[in-house]
Amino acid sequence: MFEYLRNEDGTNVPVCKEVKATAASYEVGDALVVDSSTGLLKACTGTTKPQYISAAKKTVTGGDALLAVYPVFAGQEYKTQFSADASAVKEGSAVTIDATGKKVTATTASGVFTILEKLGSGAAGTYVIGKFM
Repeated sequence: MFEYLRNEDGTNVPVCKEVKATAASYEVGDALVVDSSTGLLKACTGTTKPQYISAAKKTVTGGDALLAVYPVFAGQEYKTQFSADASAVKEGSAVTIDATGKKVTATTASGVFTILEKLGSGAAGTYVIGKFM
């Protein structure tokens, strides 16, 4: 899960809003993006920068159901976990989002989450602080 920590300039405090979502189960902290083909939210993975972070645990059963979300703005810092061993990945590197949209990987090619601080060795499950670029 992506947990909002702070904004580096003190602005853009998260404001919750509701956006239509694709039928799926969502957890608080899921990275999300609007699917350009449907206009609905879906999980954000890989090299795509998220537009939103889920603010609710909800199972959406219809494509027009609303999901509470926080918009992602430049300068916001988030805490999450590595889904794989990232012990060789250095602070300052940008990594991708895992296939679940809940954590980051150790893959630096076309990364979208810049590591500001590793809170441990970097093994899978280690917490990391970073921001979306």
